[in-house]
Amino acid sequence: MAEGPSPSERVAASYKRLAASAATLSSASDELAKSISALDEALKRLNLGVPAWQEIHGSDNDGSGNFWSRDIGYAKIGGKWGIALRTTEGNHNAPEYDQIEEWLFNDAPRWLRIDAIDKIPDLIDKLIAAADETSIKIKQKTEKAQELAAALSQAASDLVQQRRSALAANVQQRKQGGRS
Repeated sequence: MAEGPSPSERVAASYKRLAASAATLSSASDELAKSISALDEALKRLNLGVPAWQEIHGSDNDGSGNFWSRDIGYAKIGGKWGIALRTTEGNHNAPEYDQIEEWLFNDAPRWLRIDAIDKIPDLIDKLIAAADETSIKIKQKTEKAQELAAALSQAASDLVQQRRSALAANVQQRKQGGRS
């Protein structure tokens, strides 16, 4: 009766196969990272400075207020703008206990990066909407800022004129005081 390999022989052989699988996984992950880096660079050149998020998966209807989501976005994470991923979970009735984890795309867990790829076109659509909405808001606020700047400029001009008039009156008063 022939016995199979011993547990230690099995583990050694499996480890060698695992090492080959790990090398393949790292190579595939590096290729994905390069593609995302190219997308990141293209978005950075646009100088958007506007965040947007697109849900990948989630649930918000368990009847108890619990929710969770996995999202892809364009946001500032750790002081750097880029394509990002986040996980959120919590309860609408206790927002102080919400848990949010965010990563730049290439720093996120592999399983989340894989899930996110198909949502990149939807994210671009969200970015368009966010940029357009922000442009409208900036234009509206610019009009108000221009009104405030004009009012302040006029007030400053009036104050300068008042000071000049007061100075001129003071000089005139001194001249008249010297003639007496």
